[in-house]
Amino acid sequence: MIKLYRKYHTDKDRTLIGLFKKVNELYSPKRILYPGCYVHITPSLVFSDVTYIDSFRNTYKFYESLEVKDFIEKNKGYQSETNLKFYQQDYNEDIPEDIESYDIVISQYGGFVGQAVKKYLKSNGFLICNNSHGDASMASIDPDYKLEAVYNRVSDDNYSVSTKNLDEYLVPKKNIKPSKDSISKSMRGITYTKSPSGYIFKKNSS
Repeated sequence: MIKLYRKYHTDKDRTLIGLFKKVNELYSPKRILYPGCYVHITPSLVFSDVTYIDSFRNTYKFYESLEVKDFIEKNKGYQSETNLKFYQQDYNEDIPEDIESYDIVISQYGGFVGQAVKKYLKSNGFLICNNSHGDASMASIDPDYKLEAVYNRVSDDNYSVSTKNLDEYLVPKKNIKPSKDSISKSMRGITYTKSPSGYIFKKNSS
């Protein structure tokens, strides 16, 4: 089973381990929610409490695999017990978790995750996303979110996070006014004048 993780992430040098280490260093989150994850288990190597959601058929077998669990135990960077949950379902559907109980929501190539699971993210919690499928674009026009930082990949094990000159980001190249409808229809992110590897949005206090 672990060969799937190696195929899609380790072998492509795209585990994002450096990003998650940096997020952990900056924000010290306790609970992580990762919808649209498929077999991307890297968060469990950095964070002890991660909930995964994916609807791709039979993905639950990966997360139930003893081989995968053993891999996490041998490679995790923390001493506490690993708390891993997996829900085999569409992330747009409700999960049996408390509202506003997660410190971080991860969105990587999974669609409009930040919209679908926003209610589970704590006030002042963070959405870690890229713009490949428009999730950052959607968050940028959502009054519930505010851009907190941007991140850039140096290497898989090294990411930088910056809070400087944030007004230079999320500026469309074309003179258009983006809307939720237009982004939803295109399923693509807006083309900006400046494009980092990804964005960190803070959920505003309710």
